[in-house]
Amino acid sequence: MHLRAWICFSALALVKAQQPGDDGFDELAFGIAMAILVDVLLLLACIWHLYTRREDAPVYGKPVVPEGQDPKDFAIAELQAAFDAKNAPRYAGALELALEVNVDSGKIPCVYSLQKQLETFKIPVVQRGPSVITAQLCFILDYTGSMKEQINQAEKSCRSIVDAVKAMKFNHMPEASVDLEMAAVGYNDWDDKTANLKRPVVFAYGGKEIMKRHDPNISLDEFNLGGKFTKDTDDIMKWIKQPLGNGGSIPEELTGALIAASHLPWSAKERLAVVITDAPCHGKAYSNDSHDPFCDKDTGLTCTGKPEVPLLKLKEQNVQVVILHTGNSGAVKMCQKLLQTSPTLISEKVSPSQTADRLVNAINTKLELSPLSYVLKPFTGSKGLNDLAAGHDVELKMGSETAKHRVGADGLIWLGKPSASPTVTVSRPGSAGLDEWWEAQTAEQELSRSFDAEQMYMLKMPCKKREQGDESNMV
Repeated sequence: MHLRAWICFSALALVKAQQPGDDGFDELAFGIAMAILVDVLLLLACIWHLYTRREDAPVYGKPVVPEGQDPKDFAIAELQAAFDAKNAPRYAGALELALEVNVDSGKIPCVYSLQKQLETFKIPVVQRGPSVITAQLCFILDYTGSMKEQINQAEKSCRSIVDAVKAMKFNHMPEASVDLEMAAVGYNDWDDKTANLKRPVVFAYGGKEIMKRHDPNISLDEFNLGGKFTKDTDDIMKWIKQPLGNGGSIPEELTGALIAASHLPWSAKERLAVVITDAPCHGKAYSNDSHDPFCDKDTGLTCTGKPEVPLLKLKEQNVQVVILHTGNSGAVKMCQKLLQTSPTLISEKVSPSQTADRLVNAINTKLELSPLSYVLKPFTGSKGLNDLAAGHDVELKMGSETAKHRVGADGLIWLGKPSASPTVTVSRPGSAGLDEWWEAQTAEQELSRSFDAEQMYMLKMPCKKREQGDESNMV
């Protein structure tokens, strides 16, 4: 219909344009111009019509609860109907209602999205000949009262890291060596006991420190403490070994330390910042722990604001952030929250005595070829779903039962309401380039039994072990 009207309007405009006028007015030029204008307008109308009729355009919004019907019962029924039909827009609308009326999480059928971390899908080219990989490592250390063992481990790890880096061999760069520099940022909190111990709130190796009482009006510019990277292992070890503060309540000023780290002179090809802590950052959105009186009463934040801001800045600087924590429930919740905006963040539960080994492993993992990585998270709407892992096979184990799914073009996995905590493995389609370097299946990952909108999972396909003499892709 649109195309027919387009042709008719164009023809009429051209016929009219060819009839000369009595007053010398150039009707031909006018008619041609009008024809072109009509064509353009109709073309835009056609494009808009096609856009609004796209298959992935949302059809359903949040449903309206019929008068006299229980909102929870209605939401549960809508969710199940949408799940049975595998209708993603309808499911998203019903889920919005279910969360609004506080439907029990165990009654929500689970749907997950599977997305590729595209930066890990770069096929390497083997390079022969001497070369140098520049690398920078920044320790971000919690110096509150409970961190004595971890600080000792961090100091110990410096020598181990340098030795390990010297011995590293890379399959894709067999004759490369690593030029490593290290930096450090420490943090405590704004509590009175830390102030009485004359310990700074945030401080940087080779830079300045913040030693004052909390004021919500403190500028974030004050957290630009300078600081430097060094190859002097003895000097940074000496700096790391300094007295602890206190910390007050459980959450600490990690956000201020991340801001300070984002101002370091990052310049190396490989960049890594490792947080070592046993506590979450400030903010009620990041943990259920009680907050100090200097924190904002509503948000629990301090003058440094939300940690997502410096994390995103570090990401823009191509800095990989790793959080090694002791498994404190607040730290675990914080990491899950931060993953929502920083899916490349790596977090790991580590006992204090394992800290040095995990630090060495972190730098080794950063310098080596990364595993293929995927983000698996509960589907809450199609917004922000990019790089979908369509065509992948998913195996779900629930107790003694096993189910297999093929991820569709929408990137969704329709799991439902499992009777037991499911485990999932993902297998990718064959690819000559990827098959040469990576395994085709992830390790098993246990999922939550019930719906949790904030829970995210990182699934990884490990690199294949290759012989040093392998000449494939050599340049």
